[in-house]
Amino acid sequence: MAMRAVFYVLAFFIASSISPSESNKDGDALYALRRAVKDPGNVLQSWDPTLVNPCTWFHVTCDSDNRVTRL
Repeated sequence: MAMRAVFYVLAFFIASSISPSESNKDGDALYALRRAVKDPGNVLQSWDPTLVNPCTWFHVTCDSDNRVTRL
């Protein structure tokens, strides 16, 4: 449970600190987060850094400017 809380806090911090026109940096930050947490159920498997837009990843919500707004 504590790990989940840490995940959400980190994810919120990362998503809120990225400018709207930098979707590649969004993806890089989220991929770094994916690598930093344990994901035994492979929930974050779709978080693939080779895809240009992280808005296509599961569990990632973006606004109309393709800015990550929620995980």
